[in-house]
Amino acid sequence: MKTSKRKRVIVNADDFGFSEGVTEGILRAHREGIVTSTTIAANMPAAAAAVDRLTEAPDLAVGVHLNVCQGPVLSKAGRPLADADGVMRSTAGRLLLRCLLRPGLLAALEAECDAQVRWVLRRGLRPTHLDSHRHVHGFPPVFARVARIARRYDIPFIRRHREVLPGRGWPAAEARQRRIARATHLLGACCAPAARERLATTGTWGVAHTGQIGVAWLLQAARRVRPGATEIMTHPGLPDGLGRGTTRLLAARRAEMQALCDARVREAFQRNSVELVHYGQL
Repeated sequence: MKTSKRKRVIVNADDFGFSEGVTEGILRAHREGIVTSTTIAANMPAAAAAVDRLTEAPDLAVGVHLNVCQGPVLSKAGRPLADADGVMRSTAGRLLLRCLLRPGLLAALEAECDAQVRWVLRRGLRPTHLDSHRHVHGFPPVFARVARIARRYDIPFIRRHREVLPGRGWPAAEARQRRIARATHLLGACCAPAARERLATTGTWGVAHTGQIGVAWLLQAARRVRPGATEIMTHPGLPDGLGRGTTRLLAARRAEMQALCDARVREAFQRNSVELVHYGQL
């Protein structure tokens, strides 16, 4: 497929509905900043309130942030993913190891993802794309099931795990996140053949710098983005009500929201002829 000469960037904010503070921060980063798209965590307690607030942001595209690691399950079939109280508490690594040891658990995972998509559809939203909490859909057996769900509900796109940051001068990334980025990049190459028609971008930036996306990083991205469509994964928000047991991204969310709203960032994307779009415009 011929790559477009246009430089297009989707700035997606993960975790919509994760908490009221996260929802508020995402809406602010869209209204005052460069966020064009978000993905809703349908199983989290603030998700219903987040849907109601979408009336404030008619131009914000919405996908589904498939979550099989954290929060209450929405389906009976998904109960094997949860503790006795029906709440999921797992790292991505632990969950994927369980799937390797018990392949039957993949059916529960697919059922729970399906339930979360149906939850969104029942509220009148048409998801533009799918991604996942803690990158779980980067694991090829999970990706295949997510692709099946995308086809089932005619959801056109899935986040592509491929991060190649061109050039030099990028801020340093934490070692742990660099390892995660390398792993998802390698696994993403294995996933692509299963649903190449659903992978509209050249890749996703921001994995290696999760929790570290500031003004300097965004200015570098504006200068370095190449022709084609690129997704930038972000996590803006207000940390109010979030505990360390819920997420490691606390103060980082506020800092990221402020960076996304910085006038210098929008100006840099404009100056470098980068179009800010969402998946529904591809």
